[in-house]
Amino acid sequence: MQRPETQAPPFRVRILKQLSDNPAVVPSGDVDLASLLPASFRTKNDDLTPPKLDNTAYLEKELSVKRLDDLSAWLWVAGRPMPPRPLHYQLVLGRQTVIVEQMDLHLVWTSGRIFLKPIPRYLLEPDFWTTYLSCQHQPPCAEATKNPCVHRKLRRCALGFLFSYVALICYESDFRLAQDRQLLPENIRWSDWRELVEQLDTEHIYGKIDARYIYGELRLSRLNKVQFLHSSSNSFRGYMLSWNRYGDFFNENFTWLASATVYVAIVLTAMQVGLATEALGANGAFQSASYGFTVFSIIGPLAAAGLIVFVFVCVFVSNWVATVVYRRKRLAHIEVNSSVA
Repeated sequence: MQRPETQAPPFRVRILKQLSDNPAVVPSGDVDLASLLPASFRTKNDDLTPPKLDNTAYLEKELSVKRLDDLSAWLWVAGRPMPPRPLHYQLVLGRQTVIVEQMDLHLVWTSGRIFLKPIPRYLLEPDFWTTYLSCQHQPPCAEATKNPCVHRKLRRCALGFLFSYVALICYESDFRLAQDRQLLPENIRWSDWRELVEQLDTEHIYGKIDARYIYGELRLSRLNKVQFLHSSSNSFRGYMLSWNRYGDFFNENFTWLASATVYVAIVLTAMQVGLATEALGANGAFQSASYGFTVFSIIGPLAAAGLIVFVFVCVFVSNWVATVVYRRKRLAHIEVNSSVA
């Protein structure tokens, strides 16, 4: 059987091979790609298993940004179509870098924080791109096809992810920040990183990356709103919950209600002063407006508070049902696996 023709890697420099104590480098000069993988990963059934290179499900979980691809038509609401700003500038903006390993949270930011996924070692090895991020079909599927194979989709995601780090690490100061925050392996040298960036040909990269990476930093609050309007299920959860306790939910929602109530009180006071004057006291339109706003000030806060409580009940019931369903499913799965063992 003819072996599928593999794609060339996006870069040739082997920056992980510079130090002799690198366990991935064997005496023959080849690279043990399995040694570049994490210790374990969580399957869709929440089982823990060692990652395997021939397991497409593992690579999809590591590299796929399907949730953002589903919202691709609305990503402009959450961010601009421009590369992310460098790491040093994220500090200028007062954002603390928070490490996440979930690819679809990479470059998502909220108040005072930006989530960043460290570069996996295997994405810095050219042989990995050639072997596992190349089309496996013979003949290979076309670059511009509307329905690329799984490996080509993952390649576009991986290349887009690497491109995001080209933007994040522009200066040597960014490089040092990345290593200090465990975003880059510590045995990489600045000169090697510069060579890798040069070989990526970033000026002509947009046609080769996933559409998500056309956008850089994405605001979490807006992603939650887009997810709420777009999704047909689990919409109460949004893209990522900004609270993990019910007390935080009430604090977050009643804060804006309290602010609105203060504004209403100021307007009512101003209307009282206006009605006490001769000019406005005899004005029919102003009296009608005062009457309407007074009724609104009574009903509005009560309706808003009722809506908040209603949403809380919906969220609580949704979480309760999801927990019960998951518990039954998980225990049944564990029982089946235990009987097989």
